[in-house]
Amino acid sequence: MTKFKVGIIGTGFGAKVHAPMMNFHEGFDVVAIASVSRGNVEIAQQISGVEKVYTDWKEMLEQEPLDVVVIASAVHLHKEMTLAAFEKGIHVVCEKPMALHLFETEEMIHARNKSGKLGLINHEFRFLPARTKVKEIIESGVLGEIMHIRYECTFPSYQSLVSNPRGWLGKTETGGGMLGALGSHMVDSLHWWTNSTFQELFAALTTHVPEYKDDQGNVEHRTADDAYQIIGKLKNHATVTLELLSSAVQINNSWRLEVFGNKGTLVMKNDEQVFLSSDNGPLDKVELMSDLKAPDEMPAVAARYYNGFNRALDALYETLKSGKKHPNLADFENGHETQRVLDAVRLSAKEGRKIQI
Repeated sequence: MTKFKVGIIGTGFGAKVHAPMMNFHEGFDVVAIASVSRGNVEIAQQISGVEKVYTDWKEMLEQEPLDVVVIASAVHLHKEMTLAAFEKGIHVVCEKPMALHLFETEEMIHARNKSGKLGLINHEFRFLPARTKVKEIIESGVLGEIMHIRYECTFPSYQSLVSNPRGWLGKTETGGGMLGALGSHMVDSLHWWTNSTFQELFAALTTHVPEYKDDQGNVEHRTADDAYQIIGKLKNHATVTLELLSSAVQINNSWRLEVFGNKGTLVMKNDEQVFLSSDNGPLDKVELMSDLKAPDEMPAVAARYYNGFNRALDALYETLKSGKKHPNLADFENGHETQRVLDAVRLSAKEGRKIQI
């Protein structure tokens, strides 16, 4: 079986999840990983399982004969790294959100077109069995015309927010905030499920925990959001409400999607269960594809993502082999449309008005 040589930029999520996930897949060989903050090489080797660690990502691109580069760095670095990879003739898989704003995503698309290489966004959640079933049901027409979608997410992270620094994730200027981290997933899923995009929206961004103080009295001031609320309408005329709170206390992680059509209703709970009601009947549980079990020797952090991530890697491998993009993979055009919404949300929150997209 042909193996594609992969380089990863980023020793956070890139080292903890991308590296082991790809090395456990028979179609990929992670030959190198690069630290962005020039961190401890031995720690990066231990976490990622990758022997060759660079402290300069540009040097990795220059020296390694890569087929694919995974960009899992802070958002404000995505554009520069993407352009450099395309200049070297390397396919790019970029973490979400794609960039800081639309001007950057436009540059990234232009560079991809010039290089003739693939530009993909890592929306592995699309491949979770529950989410693929949602798309299948909506596209089947059994719900009829979609009238309204309610999508909510809650995390019990208050204690973590007051006890740990957020680093770049707490800064607006580096692309931090939950809107980018998870709002990008929610917006992408909505676009993908409905084959539509936002037409207008009104939004609020909130920072419930604006600072963190360590034991030495050093204070981290946070400018990025840890919660958001979005009210909008899609181009298919369906209305939408999106909401996320990351500073809840003493609850479990909670995802809930409700899709209301004029012929039926769909409910998805925690990306694990899907229920369907049609013709005013009760909500019945829908059978899903069986979950994939991670290899026993896979690190626990990566194993939590295995069910969707491994399926996404199968699709990526198929795409690289055939040259034809798998229909469920998110590409730079999808990332660009999501960025359009994120930009509009930030403008709406700043100016306190409805934004036409």
